[in-house]
Amino acid sequence: LKDSFPSPEQIKQDIMRDGFHVYDNVITQNIIEEIRNFWLDFFTKNVPNNEVMRGDLWLGQENFNSFTDSDFWTLYRNFDFLWNEPTHKLTTDLSLELNQIRNKALSLPENHGLYYAPDCYGVYVSTSYYPPGNGRLQTHEDGYALGKDQFALLHFMVPVTFKGVDYDNGGLVCYSKSGEKIDVDAAMKPGSVLFFDGAQKHGVEKIIPFADKKPIGRIAFFAIPVHFHKQKIESSANKAASQKSRFSRFLSR
Repeated sequence: LKDSFPSPEQIKQDIMRDGFHVYDNVITQNIIEEIRNFWLDFFTKNVPNNEVMRGDLWLGQENFNSFTDSDFWTLYRNFDFLWNEPTHKLTTDLSLELNQIRNKALSLPENHGLYYAPDCYGVYVSTSYYPPGNGRLQTHEDGYALGKDQFALLHFMVPVTFKGVDYDNGGLVCYSKSGEKIDVDAAMKPGSVLFFDGAQKHGVEKIIPFADKKPIGRIAFFAIPVHFHKQKIESSANKAASQKSRFSRFLSR
């Protein structure tokens, strides 16, 4: 991170005022380029082996790549759990550095979520790919599982592909405290970081590719806070085997 990165106190003030804030030119661009190249190659070559999960993650779970096409979202998402070898060390290292800043902005211990605790609270690194033509995420508000709320759901997000360069239209929108919809992806540049209140409405509008350029789509990563289960939870959502024939290889076109 650059020396120009905002202080945790500044982030807290900005989020309390607006609900979200984009900080430009705070990550070295060659770092973003290296991360971008890795994930473009990864999502081109790696076939998902699961559906995207919301919750029901457990301690000791293996990393996995996933895909879901539903009314709520259409995306690929790679799940990296900190007890495993990282899929991409640089992505994980940067995510954990940003997670420490988030913790400080929330007045939490710097390494909160990075050690075992009775409530099983932790973070995992999520890298999401919204493919061109149908990648999307329904507008929603995040929340804790019943009885698990503890502190504000402050999120960060780092894009490695960009609106106006890698896709023509669509992308991340956040709603201000006054209810105004803001096209956040239009403001993001290489080296930008977004912090936002996950309890406010946000979503990803359908990713529209350029008509005259190779379709790329939207890729971004962040560390997601979660309360893990102590053992595997069987779920009917895991239908990956029956969906493999539906996976589209957008980047390889």
